[in-house]
Amino acid sequence: MIVTHAPARPSDALAADLDRVRRAREQVQALIATPSLLGPDFAPIRSLDASSHASPAAGALLGWKATGRGAVGTDVGDTLSLLASAASLGLVERLDWAFRCHAFDVAMTADIAGELHITPEPETFGSACPPRLAVAFLRGRRSLSVCAELHADAFVDERRLLASVEEMRSWGWQVVYADVAGAHAAALRLLPELRPAYVHLDARVARRGDTEATAIIEAGREVGAAVLAVAVDSGAELEAALEAGAEYARGRLVGPPVPAPH
Repeated sequence: MIVTHAPARPSDALAADLDRVRRAREQVQALIATPSLLGPDFAPIRSLDASSHASPAAGALLGWKATGRGAVGTDVGDTLSLLASAASLGLVERLDWAFRCHAFDVAMTADIAGELHITPEPETFGSACPPRLAVAFLRGRRSLSVCAELHADAFVDERRLLASVEEMRSWGWQVVYADVAGAHAAALRLLPELRPAYVHLDARVARRGDTEATAIIEAGREVGAAVLAVAVDSGAELEAALEAGAEYARGRLVGPPVPAPH
């Protein structure tokens, strides 16, 4: 007797995974097509001084850090989830250009005071701005004081990083050493060449006395970089930032993110 078997059906788990991938692709592609849906969120960056113990939100405004996200409540509703989804789909470069140019548009419409800090993803290093976004990008280059944050993943391909930083400098941008502890040796070696304007101090790490972070901060000061404390969300983190001699800070105590700078 010949026994026939029905075609195998994907498991519920596989079907759910495929549905998540499809939904994520649709969401990310929608954000790329309509960058105004990307947020953005602008977090204020302010100076720290002796009076900051009482009111860190009263410090002089240095500028704003812009981050993107999808709609709240979706799979891409926060920055990290959005980047993870874009990376899994090979869409980081397109997403980064869309967000960058939209952030420029929002900042210029708001007549931004001070600097605009953004994080160019390594996938965009050396890539050309898409033609449909070129006007916004060129206007931003002419009008805004931009600071490009470099994270540890930016140091994976040092040749590409150096070429990209050279291009950014030709646009008048400054460099920020952000979360570079994961590339500690390369970050220290390249620091004199990259000459960052700022070095980030994670206030949570400062409380633990992280030696790698301390070494990068000290080396940054030797080339004239100011120290910008991030994640200043509590009184203890503010104290850690002040004790470390940070000149600037951002975090919930400094001011919550807002849809547009003001």
